[in-house]
Amino acid sequence: MTVEQGESQVVHPTRVLHRKYVEPIIFLADRMAIVDGQVVPKERKLVEDLAKAAKMKNFRHERWYRDLDDRKACQAIDVEPARQAAMVVLSLVLKADKIREESEHEFFREIRGMIGAEPVTVPVDFEAHKTLAIEHLHQGR
Repeated sequence: MTVEQGESQVVHPTRVLHRKYVEPIIFLADRMAIVDGQVVPKERKLVEDLAKAAKMKNFRHERWYRDLDDRKACQAIDVEPARQAAMVVLSLVLKADKIREESEHEFFREIRGMIGAEPVTVPVDFEAHKTLAIEHLHQGR
């Protein structure tokens, strides 16, 4: 999992992330929320809040969402800012689950390996972490 330390070591995005990177991150966040086989309302609402902030409110009904799988999503996350964003978002979804199963940790490690992401520092506080995730998912038009 990611290292959680003080706010001073948290890296904020310096650029707007293009939609082509946000889509697979939202897809993987949604997968992360159900990988343990349970639909936890807090996790599901969190993913929906993140998608709404990224202007993808009805993402589960979009063609791009239906066309993705874990492998395709990971292949699309091929630049460092998108890798960082994915790790911030996935660690937030993991944090939202009060009872974390090994399958969730395994999914996180698998995705991190597939996209070649380095560990990221995130705020310990849930709301501050959510704000950071939204910053990473903000996109220009």
